[in-house]
Amino acid sequence: MKIGVLCIATGRYICFWDEFYKSAKQFLFPEDNVHFFVYTDATEIEHQDNTDVTKLFAQSSKWPISVCDKYAILLSKKELYDGYDYLFHFNINMKFLAPIGKEILPGKEHGYICVCEWLNHKLKGEPDKFPYERNQQSSAYIPYGSGKHYFMSGVHGGRPKEYLSMLKTLESNTRKDFANGIIAIWHDESHMNKYMLDKNPLIIPPQYAIPENWKYKGYRKNRKGILLDKKHWKYGGHSYLRGITDKKITPARYWFDKLLKLVKI
Repeated sequence: MKIGVLCIATGRYICFWDEFYKSAKQFLFPEDNVHFFVYTDATEIEHQDNTDVTKLFAQSSKWPISVCDKYAILLSKKELYDGYDYLFHFNINMKFLAPIGKEILPGKEHGYICVCEWLNHKLKGEPDKFPYERNQQSSAYIPYGSGKHYFMSGVHGGRPKEYLSMLKTLESNTRKDFANGIIAIWHDESHMNKYMLDKNPLIIPPQYAIPENWKYKGYRKNRKGILLDKKHWKYGGHSYLRGITDKKITPARYWFDKLLKLVKI
């Protein structure tokens, strides 16, 4: 089976690519033919000469425009996805810890689409407290009393026909909001949750993509993949990665913030 993995590593986020690739090679669909499409504006990247890597240009931009551009970027070279059985997108700060395979391939009963659920919201189980977009003028608007799950936009996939159709809708809705001077509260994720409202996707369990520092009982020991901590000093910190500042967070500041519980874990 041919599976295309789509990832975006523009700007300073390229720092995650090496670990993403190495862990994916070990654990992600180990029985299948996996090819990596890496969207980046870096001149050179590690592993770019490997036969299973295609480096594609995507211009970095300031946050939050950078995350709002996600669907446009993933669609920009869609002609290269011909011949693949499934396509998957993972945030570039993913690190895979255990084998992940056919159990996350969505079938007909799920509309050939899958998406991962956020653990913290799953455990709360109170949809009216989910951070859905509540602005009625937004294409991502979800009214109170609706919804059952809160999904992340960093892990999703499906059969190319259905998956690309989803991306086109999400991109169109994002642009409609832009035209009206609106950016949804959680950007690409808000639009993903609106799209899934009347769908029946295969829900990927939270332990497939859980923030590395989260210590929820019953979930830490059976993790399949983690989201590396963007706030960590070794990556420069969240603001540095986003291009908000050119100053990296120091180890002392990082640990001091954790001590004061200013860094959420």
